[in-house]
Amino acid sequence: MKLIVVPNKTEEIVNILKKDIEGIIVGVTSLSIYKVTLSLPEIEKLVKTTTKKIIVAMNKMLHNEDIPIVEETLKALDKINCSKILFYDLAVLNIAKRLQLKLELIYSPEHLNTSVASNNFYYTQGIHNVLISSDITYQEILEIKKKTKMQVYYTIYGCLPIFYSRRKLISNYFTYINIQKKGNNYYITNNNLKYLIKESDYGTIIYSPCISLLNEIDKLKDIDYYIIDLSFETNIRIIDYFISQKRSDENLYTGFFDKETIYKLKEVKESEKLQ
Repeated sequence: MKLIVVPNKTEEIVNILKKDIEGIIVGVTSLSIYKVTLSLPEIEKLVKTTTKKIIVAMNKMLHNEDIPIVEETLKALDKINCSKILFYDLAVLNIAKRLQLKLELIYSPEHLNTSVASNNFYYTQGIHNVLISSDITYQEILEIKKKTKMQVYYTIYGCLPIFYSRRKLISNYFTYINIQKKGNNYYITNNNLKYLIKESDYGTIIYSPCISLLNEIDKLKDIDYYIIDLSFETNIRIIDYFISQKRSDENLYTGFFDKETIYKLKEVKESEKLQ
């Protein structure tokens, strides 16, 4: 299995890289939503000390004031020879093209890359790697792999972003109810499932419950790279479970892996229709 790991702590990077994995994903300072973000000198040092893939995440939603930082960061990463750049905002692609950089990019638009047609279009734009959305079933993911030329990455473990707001929603809520906010991480519960709400300088993100496809991995044999996201998990032994493909007796949460998202429109009575 070609496993790519998102670390939870900078201190765990060395131990994670010792495992039988392809590499890791780390954020770059001020341009990533991941918990572990490194400066450019730290990334350069890391690249020089391992033969594993070091994928750098620039997956924050960008604003005009970020453009100069993105340009300088891409130039620096091009010289460092990091493995690939994982990005969210298409501005990264456009800037890389304008600067004529040779960086290999992984497109990760969270909820948007859900069809064969869209991925074939991205391929014509020079994107040959994609982190497929977890909002679709594994049959649809395999269809994208079969009918496109994309190198497909897919998250098999971790809490996934399901909602983003530029506003500081937690702070605003506690100000409204006149209670002092303690920390930046909270949870909401729905149908006995816990959803993490995390606030930071760039806004607020709501994450899904932790997805684990440990018992389903045999259905994804054609996928190129499997991502284990430990952003909110401190036990790195989870990596070993996936390497050994040791099945779990627990009732694991699998998200939309084998659940079609079909919504039926409300039927409108003739008397309610606009004349």
